[in-house]
Amino acid sequence: MLRETAMSFTTLTEDQVRELYRLYRFYWQEARRCEKSKAYLAGCLMLGSALETLLMLMVNVYPEVAINSGKAPTRRRHPKPLFKWTLSELLDVAKMLGWLPSALDNELSSRKAKIGDYAEVSRQVRNLIHPARYVEDHFRKRITARYLAHQFEVVSLCKDWLAYHNTQQLLKHMENEEGND
Repeated sequence: MLRETAMSFTTLTEDQVRELYRLYRFYWQEARRCEKSKAYLAGCLMLGSALETLLMLMVNVYPEVAINSGKAPTRRRHPKPLFKWTLSELLDVAKMLGWLPSALDNELSSRKAKIGDYAEVSRQVRNLIHPARYVEDHFRKRITARYLAHQFEVVSLCKDWLAYHNTQQLLKHMENEEGND
């Protein structure tokens, strides 16, 4: 059964949440298999999907915050169902809310870049699945083991940042509960 939030945003069922957790693990393991078989582009695609899965789970935990971020996607002035959000839309919300902090607008500078900026690069690499995108962004280049290693690192760091945010929210909630006693 789907749950309705105050903003008429439908959150996921427990079965859907369990399936997303399973999919995250599957995508990660599949990326490892791709790495072993030297299918580096395929591994990057799997890790982009793993990142998307993590962000969907995060929005599901904090639906009101996500919807009120000013970056949540809408259709006819109503929030889009979570399964209709794109990775780009999920990243926009995550960066706006500081779940994945970012510092850059367009140009990637490793000195100023934060995890949200690297997550954006992961999205761009994941979008190389589209032939036109590959030709425009990666003409006559190959996705190498270094790209895949970087993707593993970025997705792992994103997972850590999201877990850190959840821990901070739990501690804040516990402090508020203690203050009410």
